Amino acid sequence: MRKPSISAFTLVELITVLAIIVILTSLVVSVGGYVQKKSALSRATGEISMLVSACESYKSDNGDFPRDTTNAKVTDAITPKADFIPTNAKYPASSLFLYKELSGDKTGTGSEPDGIPDEGQQRYLKDVENRILKADKDPTTKAIKAVKYLQDPFGNPYAYSTSAASDERNYQKQIMQNPALRNTLKRPTGNALHGFNSGSYDLWSTGGSAPKGNVASQSAMELEWAKWIKNW
Repeated sequence: MRKPSISAFTLVELITVLAIIVILTSLVVSVGGYVQKKSALSRATGEISMLVSACESYKSDNGDFPRDTTNAKVTDAITPKADFIPTNAKYPASSLFLYKELSGDKTGTGSEPDGIPDEGQQRYLKDVENRILKADKDPTTKAIKAVKYLQDPFGNPYAYSTSAASDERNYQKQIMQNPALRNTLKRPTGNALHGFNSGSYDLWSTGGSAPKGNVASQSAMELEWAKWIKNW
C-alpha cells in the first residue's frame, strides 16, 4: 500500500514567510510612529495658539505681556537662541511662571482645581486641560497637589522667553537716560537680539527634539528651530 504524501513548508519557505512578517511589522510600527508624531505636533500647534490668545488677553488687561520682574527674572533668563535642551531647568521655570500668570493660580497648588484662579486673580487661560499640566497628584484622589509646568505633547515644558523684549527695554532705557545716545547706540537686532520677538515674547515647544551635541553654529541652530512649534 502506498503511504499518503505529507506536504510541509521547506526551510526556505519558512524563512521567506518570517522575513515578510518582519518587514510588514516594521512598516506598521514606522507608519504608526509617524502618525503619532504628526498628531503630537498638531496638538502642540493648537496649544501654542491657545497660549498666544491667553497672552493677548493678559496684555489687554495689564498693558504688557507676562514677564517675571522678580530678582529671578526666569523669563528673561531663557532664550531660544541658546537654550535648546528641554530638560534644562530654565524650561520648567519659565513655563510655571506663564501658567501662574495666565491661570491666576498664583500658588500653583491643589487648594483650587487646576486652572482656577486664586481669590482676586484674573483667569486668562480658559481651556486648561489635565493633559497640558505637569503636576504632582494625590495617589488616591488624583487631585492636583502642585502644578510643575505647562507640558507639551512630548512630555516637555513649553518654554516662554522675554529675553528679546528685555533687550529692547534696555535699549529704550539707555536712550531715555541719555538722549545723546540716540545717534550712536544701535537697537539690538539679528544676532545681537537674544530672542526673536523684541516687542512681545517667544513661546515654543521643542517638538520632542533634544540635541545631544553642542548647538553652536548658525546652521545647527536653524536645524533645531525647524523642528520646533513656535510663535515666530
